[in-house]
Amino acid sequence: MEIREAYERFTGMRVHERVPYAGDLVFTAFSGSHQDAISKGMNWLKEGKSGSRWDVPYLPIDPEDVGREYESDVIRINSVSGKGGVAFVLKQQFGFSLPAAMKEEVGYLIKGVSDKRHQELHPAEVYEIFEENYINRHTVFSVPECHFRQEKGIQAEVTIEQNGESRVIRAGGNGRLDAVSNAIKTYFGISYQLSVYEEHAISKGSSSRAAAYVAILCEGKVYWGVGVDEDIIKASIAALVSAANKLAAEQHITEGREERIVEIISFIKNDYMNVTLDTLSEEFHLSKPYLSKYIKEKAGMTFQEAVRKERMKKARTLLRETDQTVETVAAEVGYENVEHFNRLFKKNYGLTPVQYRKQEE
Repeated sequence: MEIREAYERFTGMRVHERVPYAGDLVFTAFSGSHQDAISKGMNWLKEGKSGSRWDVPYLPIDPEDVGREYESDVIRINSVSGKGGVAFVLKQQFGFSLPAAMKEEVGYLIKGVSDKRHQELHPAEVYEIFEENYINRHTVFSVPECHFRQEKGIQAEVTIEQNGESRVIRAGGNGRLDAVSNAIKTYFGISYQLSVYEEHAISKGSSSRAAAYVAILCEGKVYWGVGVDEDIIKASIAALVSAANKLAAEQHITEGREERIVEIISFIKNDYMNVTLDTLSEEFHLSKPYLSKYIKEKAGMTFQEAVRKERMKKARTLLRETDQTVETVAAEVGYENVEHFNRLFKKNYGLTPVQYRKQEE
């Protein structure tokens, strides 16, 4: 490289980027959309093969001969790059092993930016776009603090900050992430499913960081979020918050629901097996007619529908995570008549309990 620089300085001539041994692109691979993995190209480079398959001219046997290494910065991302090239850069350069289901979305995002800018993207630029779109997004709300206790699963106190104000939402779940998710759903009145969760360490040592990936599913569309922290629980919550922020932004949700309806729905969620309009009326010092009308107006469903929704969610979890019979699941969520339970489940999810369980296997 020093010889090339001296040559250009003394002669005033430019060494083309594709000139063997000295050109900038001599060890560069452009990831094409037809390649399923960038690693194939790197192996090809390491073997010292020549040709045009990876848009590379003649290669010497070893890049170290001319002061180069097999690093991810030899991969240039452009508008025709595939998901493999983007994923390779994020993994090799920054330690992010994207879930298989996430690679395509990220790949399209990055190559779309390259196309719009009409230029190649270097690794630092790829990471910047990835970070802006997936890591710790707080465009609508943030969750700065969570506290948990073990009681009937996990109970959480989740602090949600939005528009300069903070509110503590209490919710339960099968685990910490599920409890935080339920708090977010209750606060905004939104509905989605946690469809993917993956995690891995980014670096080694006592100060190692963890990356968590969360996908939520709403009306057939997937929203991805990524969290990074030394604490895997914090990383997973950050990933969930990032994904939920994307959903809230797309649905133009700018604020949470009134505090009273949040408390009422939370009470129903926590005691869906025993709650009645009478107990709810006594708890919140409201008449039953007013309470019924208020729930319908603010939550968009009747009291009975709110109770049924929680029972169905619990049933779905039991079908997915246990081997209990459908009859046992029905009884556990408050339905002695299994045929009635089957009809309600199919009405809610479009599948019978047996069909749902087979689908989730």
